[in-house]
Amino acid sequence: KYKDQERKHLGQVLSARYKRCGMHPVGRLDYDTTGLILFSLEGKLTQRLLHPRRGVEKEYVATVQGVVDVGKLGQMLSDGVETTDGTFSAQLVEVTSADRPTTSVSADDDEMLWDEESSKEDRAQLDYTGEHSDVRLIVTEGKYRMVRRILANCGHPVVELRRERHGDVKLGGLGVGEFRNASDDELEWAESLLK
Repeated sequence: KYKDQERKHLGQVLSARYKRCGMHPVGRLDYDTTGLILFSLEGKLTQRLLHPRRGVEKEYVATVQGVVDVGKLGQMLSDGVETTDGTFSAQLVEVTSADRPTTSVSADDDEMLWDEESSKEDRAQLDYTGEHSDVRLIVTEGKYRMVRRILANCGHPVVELRRERHGDVKLGGLGVGEFRNASDDELEWAESLLK
């Protein structure tokens, strides 16, 4: 699929030294989502980081269309939001006013951004020119496009999405494509998941 769409995937941009030592990504990010992705050498740790039963938090900031009613959205997320893949809950951390999104989609990019499942309504989101809000939320599952789906089903389509935290590991000031080693505290936290 990536070859047909001329998109690069993680396997094409990951340095050969990481591939040679057996590093693998812990989960994934959708093509149009930015932010933190962890890498591991340990399959058991990867399983513990990803399995919903373990409840490892993933924190996101989503720039959404519209002005958000904090109380209403918080309650909806807490109660659980129905999607085609089931009902999922999230913890609302905060909502702030957002500047206009920094990303835009050109007509040339349109075919690469939307897959076969994308609706006309999804594509119409590109034309939105109203106010935006930044919604910070925490989930413990990572189903395909789940954060985007639950926010859209709450009436706030996502324009930009960034993962800022996975468990005790924070994105911090890392830029796109940058790597860093885990800190001693982060390693201690990861090791605690194996006990």
